Amino acid sequence: MAKETAGQLAGAEVGEQEMILSRYQEMTDPCRVFRPLSTPDRILDLGGEEADGYILVETDAITFFPSIGSSSPGALDFAVAMNRRYYYQGLWFSVISLNSEYLSQVTDRTLAYALEHEFEMGKLYQRAFGEMRKLSAGEKLEISQLAHQTSVKKSKISLEDLIDEERLMISLSESQPVVPKPYAETALLIYLQENFSDLARFGEKSEDAEEEAFGAELYDEFEGWSKFSIQSFRLFVREVSLGVREAYRGYV
Repeated sequence: MAKETAGQLAGAEVGEQEMILSRYQEMTDPCRVFRPLSTPDRILDLGGEEADGYILVETDAITFFPSIGSSSPGALDFAVAMNRRYYYQGLWFSVISLNSEYLSQVTDRTLAYALEHEFEMGKLYQRAFGEMRKLSAGEKLEISQLAHQTSVKKSKISLEDLIDEERLMISLSESQPVVPKPYAETALLIYLQENFSDLARFGEKSEDAEEEAFGAELYDEFEGWSKFSIQSFRLFVREVSLGVREAYRGYV
């Protein structure tokens, strides 16, 4: 993935290359990946009451991960939004992150659909958490498809709008910094930890001791691989930077 990213960057204008590489370097510090929404009123207006229960943040990053809809081992999916539920300090937190450039380019109608999709995903994931179990790849794909179908009906978005959004997402995956999903998840949890005093009001208590124990198990799992995900992303950024430099040596 680092080689592919470097190849895309090598074809960009020098100024754009430097800007993206600089942003990659900044994001090797997980505290620099996410930030508060720049336009919270727009999101809250479009999301309505459901948005009130979420911590809403934005990022310059596009996340990538092994495709859950393809049998090809090398296939990747890209996402402009990420919906996660974390357990921290005895409380459950629901978080939605959105790509900054996506927010600046997408129409209100399409953004309303995107938010509805994330809300539906959140409900389905919360139901799985309520059953105290982790989801298989097949279950994740099923949840994504169900959330899509429900949010299309609720938002009444057109096929043309969906096609436009797909084109925008492809364009952004080629022009914005891309980060592995495990690192984005680690950075999002660190954002919650670093801003806990301001975000504690979003927390919900477990319904019983079983759910509490499940939450503690999930948190320990995150903590267990967070250091590795940070180190892996730094290696990824180093390889991207080296790849861009190598691409230019052939022209010297």
